[in-house]
Amino acid sequence: MLTISMITIGKVTINPTKIICLGRNYLEHAKESGSDAPKEPVLFVKTPNTLIGDGESIIYPKALYNKRTLNRVDHEVELAVILKEKCKKVSEEDAYDYIAGYTIFNDITARKLQLKAIRKAHPWYLSKSLDTFGPIGPRVVTPKEIGDPHTLKIELKVNGEVKQSSNTSLMLFKIPYLIAYITRFITLEKDDIIATGTPSGISPIKPGDQVEASIEKIGTLKNPVILEE
Repeated sequence: MLTISMITIGKVTINPTKIICLGRNYLEHAKESGSDAPKEPVLFVKTPNTLIGDGESIIYPKALYNKRTLNRVDHEVELAVILKEKCKKVSEEDAYDYIAGYTIFNDITARKLQLKAIRKAHPWYLSKSLDTFGPIGPRVVTPKEIGDPHTLKIELKVNGEVKQSSNTSLMLFKIPYLIAYITRFITLEKDDIIATGTPSGISPIKPGDQVEASIEKIGTLKNPVILEE
């Protein structure tokens, strides 16, 4: 079921006001996107209408599809941080105290729409915030269970074929820094989500595909892709 705000992840229900995402937070992904490593975090926002759970369908919009060609839609597996409470101006030293848990996020992106927006110096909002373009799950894992979140294998498969494979140790900007940086400017609310960026290996998905996003100690988020009715 498509949710507007509240989403159940395993046994945990959250009600995020925003999903703050990182662009180019892995060097090899920056390179495959034709960019240098950023000198500061590249932030954009996805809206809660994107959120779907484990097993739910990623809907490929008819507006991006015809019989001759697909208007490229990509997967992007990411480690997601869920906030425990409202916070502002958090120090890096205190950042972990504000984390409720971790899960997997798949930042589905209408790539051609994004590139069109970039060429026109427009925001990325449309390409990132289509309905169902934010699969999340399959469960929320506590900070104690995760330990160091910067030592985790991260992987994505399409129809059983590995497309992305990396480790969260390769993040350019680590989680405490991200929380401190974001909260210098923006108040984060309880249940807000920070998606920490994707490694290299992004590739298209299409109706009929099965997408499996995995992160060590969390599990595997599975979502089929279907064409919009």
